[in-house]
Amino acid sequence: MYKVTKDKVRHMRKSISLLFLILSVWAGQAANWNDVKNVTPVVKQRPSGVTNGIYYGEDGTSVTLCTYAASKTASAKRVFLLGDMTDWKLKEEYQLYKDGNYFWITLTGLESGKEYRFQYAVERADGLKKQISDLYSEKVLHPDDQYEPRTIDPNLLAYPAGGDGYVTVIQPGKPQYQWSDATLNFKRPNKNNLVIYELWIYDYTSNRSLKGLMKRLDYIQNLGVNAVELMPVCEFDGNYNWGYSPNHYFAPDKAYGSETMYKEFIDECHKRGMAVIIDMVFNHATGLNPMNKLYPYGTDLASNPWFNVTAPHSDNVYEDWNHGFEPAHEMFIRALKYWLTEYKVDGFRLDLSHGLCSDKPNTSVGNLKDYYEKGVKAVSPDAYMICEHWGGNMGTERPQLISAGMQCWNNTSNAYCQTAMGWLKDGDGFGEANKDGYVSYCESHDEERMQYKCKKYGNGDLQTNTAARLARVPENVAFNVLLNGSHMLWMWEEVGYDFSINSDIDNPNAYNESYRCNKKPRPDAIGRDYFTNADRVAAFTKCAQVITLRTQLMPSVFEGNPTSQSINSGSKLRKVQWGSNVFVAANFDVTSNQAVTLPSGTWYDYLNGASVALGTYTLAPGELKVFTGTPVIAPTFANISKRDHTGIEEVTSSDSSLKGEKFLRNGQLLIRRGDKTYTITGQLVNGK
Repeated sequence: MYKVTKDKVRHMRKSISLLFLILSVWAGQAANWNDVKNVTPVVKQRPSGVTNGIYYGEDGTSVTLCTYAASKTASAKRVFLLGDMTDWKLKEEYQLYKDGNYFWITLTGLESGKEYRFQYAVERADGLKKQISDLYSEKVLHPDDQYEPRTIDPNLLAYPAGGDGYVTVIQPGKPQYQWSDATLNFKRPNKNNLVIYELWIYDYTSNRSLKGLMKRLDYIQNLGVNAVELMPVCEFDGNYNWGYSPNHYFAPDKAYGSETMYKEFIDECHKRGMAVIIDMVFNHATGLNPMNKLYPYGTDLASNPWFNVTAPHSDNVYEDWNHGFEPAHEMFIRALKYWLTEYKVDGFRLDLSHGLCSDKPNTSVGNLKDYYEKGVKAVSPDAYMICEHWGGNMGTERPQLISAGMQCWNNTSNAYCQTAMGWLKDGDGFGEANKDGYVSYCESHDEERMQYKCKKYGNGDLQTNTAARLARVPENVAFNVLLNGSHMLWMWEEVGYDFSINSDIDNPNAYNESYRCNKKPRPDAIGRDYFTNADRVAAFTKCAQVITLRTQLMPSVFEGNPTSQSINSGSKLRKVQWGSNVFVAANFDVTSNQAVTLPSGTWYDYLNGASVALGTYTLAPGELKVFTGTPVIAPTFANISKRDHTGIEEVTSSDSSLKGEKFLRNGQLLIRRGDKTYTITGQLVNGK
């Protein structure tokens, strides 16, 4: 249900992508083809090993550029390099050689370490002329960089007057990032023992950047997770975007930070023992992708070998890649390799993976296996590849992917929403979250928040009793992360975030599906007490203690299978036992106490100070108990609000009574207080 809603948003963003495409054209000055009207193409074989992309020479002053430029039936007539090296004019000496459907050129005498901007000027077989970026661009420029990317990276090159849409940046002799020993020697957690923290950089940080996120790493580390998963960071349309509208797969989006900032973030995660997983969107691309721009939407698409006119699978959005087209297939393999080697990421979550088909249905499994073998395992055998994989054939296709060594995304949110709300009935069992090969979760970016549903629909007094509601947060987290397989938390789940996924930062109590991908009300905004409220701090602490037990204190215990479990639908009391090592029990009822008898042996109360525990315990509604077979000290946290999580810069205006969150809008410094926005001098802006 929620997935369909997100896809609707994606469809709306298709029209936004078209708008960006139009604006991109307006932003540039078309190349003057009259300057080369009598220049004919020269046929010459490419250097060995050169296909699509950018190939730097070892001397640091040369580069070979190559692009595929053809329809399904004919090669382009001519291709020229247009850029800083040509003064953004078409010149005969910068015509690319033609080798079948590939066009290439080698540039020499470039300044080592200097950045250069360029595009390919392509004359198609039908005579139409286009300017496109390189498909393998590692850095791109766009007219909208004048907004957020420019403020994050003041040294960013200006967008060239002669550009049209995305412009590629190359840098021969680029200095190499010096990775720490923590990254070079990083040992990835067992793929079936992951506890992942998923987040959207733009929403998670007050200043919407990697620098802000790095200030939160102590907080995330203290939560005990052993992996961080970023929603898509490859270059996407615009600056404010979930990232599921990609256009370049080798270029990190500059709205969050520079290449160096991404690498610093990954390095810092590794120093804290946390793997980094990135969400990749290989199913589709927008009209700003160079191969789609060359033969774009509408009738042209039928001539485009890179994309399917009609997707041979369900749930498609934007333009559907033809994964059976060899140059496209090669690109995705190389993209996986690139992020593993250049950015040292530890794995991938593949969005809409059942759609990675050729022009025929039911071909995604073969493509995924090939990508895993050639793009992931060939570089790093222990790197993760997690497939969202759903659709009509997931029942038969998921086991094939898991058997090949991959993992599958597993939406178990409904069961946990039911227990969070206190409605104990069939369908609220946790069995699907209790198996290797899968990543299960209570919440993700696609599902409604448990605490929002509990506040709105909860049983008994849960709608009004905040303490009782929040007690169910660590209950659900424990009966997710302490089951078999890998598991995931969605940002702020650990403190009981209770605004709807369909709310908006400026409309916190609204429920509107058009707000789905909007920024959400911040849990650390002025007037909200998520990180100082005693009940929320208690929820965080118990979640962190439970997660740390699995990931750091007793990780080997959870690499097998539970020896006993009673996690069935409708049960008030639920239990899971890991031999003589760990025993977990919780009362999911809303009104009645439940008695639990410990298994035979010696047990220690992990959450309450490792005292010897014997006999029968009475659990109050919403109470969680975790016992260990040996004394284990649970971590404690003096004050989570001091762990660099708030990150909000408060300022005082000339009206000394006005304090709030400072932010920039179109270059103007504003202050947000609650749901109202003021100028720095205290004037109300647009009544909001």
